[in-house]
Amino acid sequence: MTQHAVRDEFAAPGSNAGAGSNSGVRDLYDGLTNWQLWSMLGWNDIHQRYRRSALGPFWITISMVIFIVLLGFIYSRLFHQDLAVYLPYIAMGLIAWGFISGTTVEACGIFVENAGIIRQIRLPYSIYAMRMIWRGFIVFLHTVILIIPIAIFFHMDIGLNSLLAIPGMFLVVLNQIWVSIVVGIFSTRFRDIAQLVGTAIQILMFATPIMWPISALSNAQFIADINPFYHLIQLVRAPLLGGTAEPLSWIVVLAMCVVGYGLAALALSRASRRLVYWL
Repeated sequence: MTQHAVRDEFAAPGSNAGAGSNSGVRDLYDGLTNWQLWSMLGWNDIHQRYRRSALGPFWITISMVIFIVLLGFIYSRLFHQDLAVYLPYIAMGLIAWGFISGTTVEACGIFVENAGIIRQIRLPYSIYAMRMIWRGFIVFLHTVILIIPIAIFFHMDIGLNSLLAIPGMFLVVLNQIWVSIVVGIFSTRFRDIAQLVGTAIQILMFATPIMWPISALSNAQFIADINPFYHLIQLVRAPLLGGTAEPLSWIVVLAMCVVGYGLAALALSRASRRLVYWL
């Protein structure tokens, strides 16, 4: 098959390689409307990953429990925090961070891992990002159930405010979709990006108020306010702890979504005709 034939095959109307400035927007729309496909693929990924496993994804829940308990006891002493207050704080932070960091790192390979499908079937590129995000969200649901035993054990006063975690998590998921598309495209073009993302995520874990409370450090509020990951985590963590996220966090995350989807549409428009050659 000649290069021109390959280009024509992947540039058919409605395919990955739609032409024009609207091709990125069209790709996002087509990916969203094909929710049955990416949700089925995501479920299948989970099934295949934990095939023949007795506990399946609940192994992640068990490992998260051990991690939270150990860090809770150690860091509560380091920061001189009451364990009954600090352990729920770090638990909710790590659960939200696990979804954000996990999907960001996995995004580096969403197109490379699906190279065989991309070369043979014309599908919106955004489908591969949504498939991975859905898979990560299923794993998240297996860890977020930890709030129940934690709330019972520490007698947490959780009211109707906790329901705000639902729209908060919805915004986090929306944010991670565009992040995955942008990171996935750049990682496919420049393979070193995956290493940079992995290193950056490790550094940001310690630079974000996940394991350290803002009240324990001076000038920590300024560090938190300029950290977008803090605002993402707060939309989920604050309601689950019985409080509410500050308006600034909602504004920052909403602004990230608006700007981010513009970047994702632009990246898809620019890369749609070239991405298949980068695989």
